Amino acid sequence: MILPILAAALVGSLIYHFHWIFIVFLVVLLIRICCMNNRRLLAATVLCSFFVGIRTYTYLQSFQPPPEKVEAEVLQVLEDTVKVEGNSLRFSAKNESGKYRVYYRLKTQEEQQVWLQEKLPDHVLLNGTFVVADPARNLHGYDARQNDLSLGITGIMQADSLKVKRVGGFSLSKLRAYLIFHTRQVFPKRLASYLNALVVGHKDENFEEYTEGYQLSGLLHLFTLSGLHIQFYLGGLQLLLTRCGLVRESRLAILTLVGVSLIFLCGGGASVLRAVLSYLIAFICLTFDWQLSGLDRWGIMLLALLLIRPLVFYSIGGRLSLFFAFLLLYLSYLSDNRWLQSLLFPFLAFPLLLYEFSEWSIVAGVFTLLLMPVFSWIVLPGCLLLFFMSFLVTPPAFLLSMLETVFIILEKALLVGTIPSFVIGEPAFLLLFGLIILVMVLIHRRKRREGVLQLALLILCLIVSIPFSSRGLVAFVDVGQGDSIFIKLPFHGETFLIDTGGRLAFKQEDWQRRKNKPPSDYNILPFIKGEGYQTIDHLIITHNDADHMGELLNVTENFRVKNLYLGEGSEQDIVSILKQIKPRPKIHLVKEGDVIGKKLKLHVLSPKISDGSNNNSLVTYFSIKEKSFLLTGDLEKEGEEDLIQRYPQLQVDVLKIGHHGSKTSTSPAFVQQLQPESVVISAGKNNRYGHPAPETLATLEEAETTIYRTDQQGMIYYEWRPFWQAEKLKPRIAFLE
Repeated sequence: MILPILAAALVGSLIYHFHWIFIVFLVVLLIRICCMNNRRLLAATVLCSFFVGIRTYTYLQSFQPPPEKVEAEVLQVLEDTVKVEGNSLRFSAKNESGKYRVYYRLKTQEEQQVWLQEKLPDHVLLNGTFVVADPARNLHGYDARQNDLSLGITGIMQADSLKVKRVGGFSLSKLRAYLIFHTRQVFPKRLASYLNALVVGHKDENFEEYTEGYQLSGLLHLFTLSGLHIQFYLGGLQLLLTRCGLVRESRLAILTLVGVSLIFLCGGGASVLRAVLSYLIAFICLTFDWQLSGLDRWGIMLLALLLIRPLVFYSIGGRLSLFFAFLLLYLSYLSDNRWLQSLLFPFLAFPLLLYEFSEWSIVAGVFTLLLMPVFSWIVLPGCLLLFFMSFLVTPPAFLLSMLETVFIILEKALLVGTIPSFVIGEPAFLLLFGLIILVMVLIHRRKRREGVLQLALLILCLIVSIPFSSRGLVAFVDVGQGDSIFIKLPFHGETFLIDTGGRLAFKQEDWQRRKNKPPSDYNILPFIKGEGYQTIDHLIITHNDADHMGELLNVTENFRVKNLYLGEGSEQDIVSILKQIKPRPKIHLVKEGDVIGKKLKLHVLSPKISDGSNNNSLVTYFSIKEKSFLLTGDLEKEGEEDLIQRYPQLQVDVLKIGHHGSKTSTSPAFVQQLQPESVVISAGKNNRYGHPAPETLATLEEAETTIYRTDQQGMIYYEWRPFWQAEKLKPRIAFLE
């Protein structure tokens, strides 16, 4: 059954996204099926492809976005998705037209308390705007639009006002919300966070803080509701029903009902769906004495999943869950030794982990081997026991303290014992597929030792080719309302990061403050890691504004920075920040006439002395493949005039516009002298300042230069290869909104 179902999955993928790779794979599969000369198999291929194709088509057609301006829209709140962090409220909601993510900025503390109670509003009357989630705005970035489609979410409603209402009634969403609230009320904060993650699959705002060690060591999958958890729920129930003397058919009916309920009670994630379907399919085979191989059962589970969620492969959780389940099947075929399976699993999983996260933890297998028994026999049973006990009696304090101590010890042990992951970079899709096949063949041949060394060398060469790409890059990273430019030379060469972006801070009351992850975790870090780098040779801060250097500490914590460059004089205002950087890079104070870099020379054109202000921004000039670039930081008209007076012959091909396209920058005289072929404006989407200003755009249009904007097109990048002709600037999002 696996071949027809894989063919059907490819047909569904082609309906959603037409790509030549899918066509090639589908043709190869169809040739293989035809060569088997089996009419039933061919008929199964046609039927599976027809049903999956129809389901995918109707699923895509069901997304009917509302008007951009939303007025008096009544939505049913899914209470188990409500999250309040400071003055930020977000939840999922639905009506007859679709399912939406809702975001709202709470205006008062009293309004905040309404959403922190046990009985939450179940309906809202909303006024605001509707937007579709963004695709990946940077190379190697997170594709929110694709993820929403895979989950059946039409888009985002940004609420300007919310009127709440409680209609009442019963739903599984209400029940799950009650379980989450009950856990928070009964248990200590840390333990409640772990219990909600393990029992009902709800990860609150504190979960990432507590599980940093698990993330660094590649063990976060232990908290994903998957096969282990479902085995406890359904396996325990099945044992109880057997002891009660129920026949298999009756047990199957009850397990099916409970399994469907679990899907909703545990958040409905792809891993939960996959685990429940796998368990029920296996029990159906046992009930009716059907002899199906593990691979066939996996295929039938995939078919059912595609009919429920046609775009399951287009979410990270869906891909990882399905692939990991497939690997466990493959390992059980290779060996019955559970210890060996745990050791081999990370090596089999690493190609997909590279594709998703650009890095791989070599210690994940060892830690999984050591901690899986702890989770299987102590942590998970203990959490479930405490959780169910809490509805009958108040759990003893010593039990709560003991389990919380176990988690604290694990956290500290992982933080101390974790070896940093290897940052390798994101492989291309074809390379990913090749690595998966080669690693599986290598492990399959390990006993016979036939060609193992040659295969290992080939795999190593393919892995090394990822970071040592021949592509050079000048990337204007979309960091929102801020600046960040990354330059890398071919073959893992010299790297430059000019500014780090950052979030401007506004004064808030205590109740309004929320725990915000650093913005660079979502833009700069994934991009640079995706390119295969964990070291930055030259980090340049043009001036002291938060939107240019606000992420300096986070960048230096996540990458080894060899050299940090500041305008001479500007360091006086940021001494306290510089003292926090560990390990400390070599700090250089630069001024007009200095040169940064060895193989690539960045010439500092101004200023002579800097006070860290806009007009004292470091202005740099460099040339690559006969293409010249001028980066102006937040330079305004006064600074531009001074620059062209001192460099009357200066002309460039690519100009990074100063101060995000503000009307205080980009004078006509400045543009007229430079005569750029293209200009790049780094500004945030829908930013509150109205950047770029109409006056600036008019000046650039009059100069007949090509305008690229990160607010509309995401990352703008120029790529080249040593032996190819020069390339043009490219936008990450190839359309204007």
